[in-house]
Amino acid sequence: MELLTVIAVIGVLAAIAIPAIGHARVAANRSQCASNMRQIGLALLGYAADHRGALPPTTHTTAGLGIDGRYESWIYKLSPYLGDTDAVRICPADREERQKRIRENDGLTSYVLNDLIFDPEDGAPAYNNTRAIPHPSRTMTLFVVSDDRTINRGWDHAHCGDWNSWPAILADIEPDRHRAGDRAANRLKGSANYLFIDGHVENIDAREMKARVDSGRNPGAIPQ
Repeated sequence: MELLTVIAVIGVLAAIAIPAIGHARVAANRSQCASNMRQIGLALLGYAADHRGALPPTTHTTAGLGIDGRYESWIYKLSPYLGDTDAVRICPADREERQKRIRENDGLTSYVLNDLIFDPEDGAPAYNNTRAIPHPSRTMTLFVVSDDRTINRGWDHAHCGDWNSWPAILADIEPDRHRAGDRAANRLKGSANYLFIDGHVENIDAREMKARVDSGRNPGAIPQ
């Protein structure tokens, strides 16, 4: 009887402890991811300050080549402002295989840029200069890339101009990146961090992001 009681107590304690450990891991990853983004935000602002407000180019705007013909990515263009670039270019909540691929390939990162800012289409307003952005504190600039998207040097930005539906957002970014357990079928369990062009980071619940797009608002648009 005593042995059964002990086993029952251990079972109850395990049932309490295991979810708590999972939630603690989620919180730690979310915090580290936010720290990564804040450092990237400060680096973007530092780069802009040294380039008359201009933001770093993407692989689409320069074919990814520097003046010496070598490949350059936006994250490594920020290296002089970041210090240890490798310490911030990977989201700690990424899947292990994704982290391994990023770590082994210079120029890759867990984070993607807002194309409306960094890769403006012909004829569209040019916002790739901090002085041209009307409301920096309301303008999203950096996201965690979707698990469903193959990461490579050419895919360094999200297609925010097309964010007119929840599936369009899910094709680009991971709005439920920080969650306990597996994805929910509707992708509404969890949250993600978002960097704004003024340098601050917000953690936004996936349900809130979906509510925004369902109401007709594009979360990645440039507020006027």
